[in-house]
Amino acid sequence: KTSSNPADAAMGRIAQGTKALIEGGQDKIFHHTFETLPGEKLQKTFVCYLSTSSGPVIGTLFLSTSRLAFCSDNPLCYSPQPGQQSWSYYK
Repeated sequence: KTSSNPADAAMGRIAQGTKALIEGGQDKIFHHTFETLPGEKLQKTFVCYLSTSSGPVIGTLFLSTSRLAFCSDNPLCYSPQPGQQSWSYYK
């Protein structure tokens, strides 16, 4: 969920920090979310909104020794076939 309301954005950041604490840190989230190369190390993470054709998507930008990757904070709904709905994280 995205919002132009600063209070909603702040609550989103708190939720993301809580997730990182529960899962053992951003490094573990990165290695669990993406297939990593041998020796690849996470260097930095950034909270950001990715602009898409259907609107902004809030998530985390991961900078590693091998790549730049993005994953949304929440799964997004899409229609793989007419009349069918599925949910997936935006990567």
